[in-house]
Amino acid sequence: MVNTSKQQAEWNPRPSVAYHPESHDHFAPPDAPSPSAPQTVETFAPTPQPTVSLSFDHLKAFETVDRQFKHMGVTFKNAIALKPSNPAFQPDQGEIVLMGSPRGGWLEASFDHPVRFVSGMVTGSRKTVMAAFDGNNRQIAQTATAGANLAGSNAAIPPGLELKLLAMDIRRITFHTFDGQLTINELGFGG
Repeated sequence: MVNTSKQQAEWNPRPSVAYHPESHDHFAPPDAPSPSAPQTVETFAPTPQPTVSLSFDHLKAFETVDRQFKHMGVTFKNAIALKPSNPAFQPDQGEIVLMGSPRGGWLEASFDHPVRFVSGMVTGSRKTVMAAFDGNNRQIAQTATAGANLAGSNAAIPPGLELKLLAMDIRRITFHTFDGQLTINELGFGG
């Protein structure tokens, strides 16, 4: 399901650390440099709601995902749609997720026009980093989970955490985990 809203982004009072959408009392500890460090999103800055929210449930399992959302202003690299058979990667909502493939543990989304806000619901076998880049391919922001967040594990971080970035002129984002796997089951952006 694709949700587009012509309304201006509203400010969301929720903190911009990763959290489980069903339980607002489960916040992941920030695992990024201090808020004053360059290229890092201020940890507790309010963030706007996305004006475009992508769900992947209309995609077919094992479909390579690249230009299916071009009409919404975003294209993907190194992404495949999957219905996870491993229960550790089951999404809270829907059945289809994006996973990095053929190169595991990494995927990218590029925007036709600059955006100021991007969010993604992630589950990873190791720490997952979300990084934003401007039109000159300079990293301008990043955030991360504190570690693995697989379903059914003893991880302190629940699966399906929302990572958020707020920065000017975001043209591209990457999700990556070193020597592991990750899935994205929703992506939102705007501004």
